[in-house]
Amino acid sequence: MDGKLVAGGKVLTPQFAAIQSFDVSRDRGEVVFSARRADNFDIGLVSIDGSEVQWVPEDPADETDVQWAPRGNKVSYIIHTKAGDVVRTVHIPTAVQLSVDFPYTTVRALAWNPAADRYWVVLSSPDASERVESMQYDGRARRTDIAPEARLNVTAEPIAGALLLRPNVMHYGEKLPLVVWVSSFEWNDERAAMMRNRPVACAIMRRAPDDAFWAAAQAIPWIDMSQVSVKDSNGVR
Repeated sequence: MDGKLVAGGKVLTPQFAAIQSFDVSRDRGEVVFSARRADNFDIGLVSIDGSEVQWVPEDPADETDVQWAPRGNKVSYIIHTKAGDVVRTVHIPTAVQLSVDFPYTTVRALAWNPAADRYWVVLSSPDASERVESMQYDGRARRTDIAPEARLNVTAEPIAGALLLRPNVMHYGEKLPLVVWVSSFEWNDERAAMMRNRPVACAIMRRAPDDAFWAAAQAIPWIDMSQVSVKDSNGVR
C-alpha cells in the first residue's frame, strides 16, 4: 500500500519508493519483501506484529521476486546482474547464503518443491526460448524438465558485459556486421529471425555499450566495425 507494508491496519515498514514483491510466513510470523530504498531493490524482513526492518546483506543489482520456501526457514529471490540472473537462497536463522548463477539468462519464475530442497525455474536466454529446469537449491543435480521450443544454431561467448552470438559456421577471413541489442537476456523472435536469415553477429547487453565494450569488439578480427548498428527500445540507431 503506497510503498509500505500494512497488516490489519498496522504499518509494518516505512514508505519506500516501491515494493516489488512480498511473502508472509505464518509459522515464523515474518514478512519478507523486496523494496526500492534508493537506486535498486533490496530484501528486508519485518515481523507481522511490527519490528525494526532487518535487511539481508544487499547486492548492487536489483533483488526481486522474493518468497519463502516451504517449512519457512529459507527465502529465495532473484538478483538481476549485468551478466545475467542469480537465484539466491538465504537460511534465515543462520544467514547462510547459497547462490546459483544463470549467466546471460533471465529467470522468469521460481517454484519450490514441498520438501524445500529443490526448485524449478522458468528460463529464457538469447540463444534458446523459454524452458523449465530444476535443481537442488545449491545448484546440484540440475536437469531440464521442459526443453525450449526454439534454439539458435550459434556460438555464444561473453564480451565486456555482453553476450556475443555468431553463426556456428563461418568462412575463412569472413567478417560479420555487428548488431548491438540493448535488452534483457531473453529470447526474441525478431532477433532470432535476423540471425537465421543473414550472417550477422549480435551482442546482447542490458545497458548501453560503453568504451570497454567497443574496445573489445574492435579487437575481434571477424567483426566488421564499418557495419555496426545499435538497437534498443527506441529502435535501430
